[in-house]
Amino acid sequence: MDLSHHRSSIARALRELERCLERLVDALAHQPVTLSVEGAANDRVALQRVCQAYSCIDYGMADQAGSAIECLGVAGVNSAVLKRAEAVNAAKSTLQGLCAPLKRVRTRVAMKGGDGTKAIPVTRAILRSIQRSDLNLIAAYRKIPILDAPPVSVTYVRALTRSVYRKSLDEIYDLLATLEGSNASSDRARLETLGRNEKFLALARQHYENVRANVVYTHLDPRGRGRVQVGASLPLIYALGRRHTAPEVNFPDPNAKDSATPRRVRPSALESEPFLRSISVYRYLRRPGRH
Repeated sequence: MDLSHHRSSIARALRELERCLERLVDALAHQPVTLSVEGAANDRVALQRVCQAYSCIDYGMADQAGSAIECLGVAGVNSAVLKRAEAVNAAKSTLQGLCAPLKRVRTRVAMKGGDGTKAIPVTRAILRSIQRSDLNLIAAYRKIPILDAPPVSVTYVRALTRSVYRKSLDEIYDLLATLEGSNASSDRARLETLGRNEKFLALARQHYENVRANVVYTHLDPRGRGRVQVGASLPLIYALGRRHTAPEVNFPDPNAKDSATPRRVRPSALESEPFLRSISVYRYLRRPGRH
């Protein structure tokens, strides 16, 4: 694959995203801002945390792959700052749009020490070639949650969620085609044992903690909503009105993880054990009357 075109487009989009982030942080530092941030002792600390959360799109030395910085908070800003937040989100969409088509494409690169080659995602190969191996794509793609109306109250909730995707057998074969090793080989053979009537399997991601905010607006937003629920691992941002009162913000109980009562478990449509070993794929439970 000729990566030169993709390389230049992604490098340009990444530079634009970083420029927009710098402009947003600069505006936050020099414009009036109303802040409420979890655990912040004062406004100075709150502003530092908000700016860091928005601008941090690189992995740190001790960061775990697949994770991104979390900051629970609410920021009221003027229209100029809000426009810069919107520009950040537009730049994020552009970068993600360029990288998304390459998500499942892999290429072989030389291993350190010259000991053969290994297959890695094309996007990672491109980032390595432009000296940006430390880029955290989860953080780079993650949009700033912009509210469409000033809030009266914001209540944060945490929940364990898992994404499950219904995949055809052909799609599962495509996923396995990029994998090597004995587990992948045995999984390909195992797919061949399925009956003709079994046309779909479930690709299940690991459970993860999802932070959301229940927001009550001061008035209906442009879509006629008085309340919304939004993803809130980054600080929420909204436009300050002329006569604005800071919203009531309720952060999660810091002891909730240790003292939470077990949640009601809904009946699963999947078998209890994965069907494949190399990827987290499950068979659907057979329902009565179906063959």
